[in-house]
Amino acid sequence: MEALAFLREETRSAWDWLETTVSDVTEEQANWWPPGIANSIGATYLHVVINPDVEINRLLYGRVPIIERDWHGEVGQSVSYDPERFDQWDRGGSVQWERLHEYGRAVHEWLARSLDDLSADDLERPVDMSRSGLGTWMGRDLLVLHGFRHIYLHGGEIACLKGLQGAKGYLGGFDAP
Repeated sequence: MEALAFLREETRSAWDWLETTVSDVTEEQANWWPPGIANSIGATYLHVVINPDVEINRLLYGRVPIIERDWHGEVGQSVSYDPERFDQWDRGGSVQWERLHEYGRAVHEWLARSLDDLSADDLERPVDMSRSGLGTWMGRDLLVLHGFRHIYLHGGEIACLKGLQGAKGYLGGFDAP
């Protein structure tokens, strides 16, 4: 049970941190594309929130993802939702930030609630990740990735993209001298 408690605590903390990080993002900031090949805040955030919804719901639990069930595939993304290629976006495309952020908060709330029902059996459940060329994972691998590793990795990118636009990356974080 120690692993379950750790996973619950880390996931809740990471998603709360992500929400704080994006809480002041504007539509303009979300749709700014930096020079080079980095993605926009909107594209990065879409990637962060759609993957746990689709992969945990569909691949781990065999459920319909909330993007399909509650949002009819429309969360403000620039590319039409495709259940087989859900994590695609177009370079330079714009998002409807308020709608996308609302969807992200819904995923956050769903994931936080679902942690209470998480069992040791869920952690050991095989997950077919062959669609991504990753073979078979265990439920714990998917939950660790989308619970906190992915959140901190891409949340850091979002904070950097905010900073490149003159905004404070981490709300409540430190200020450089």
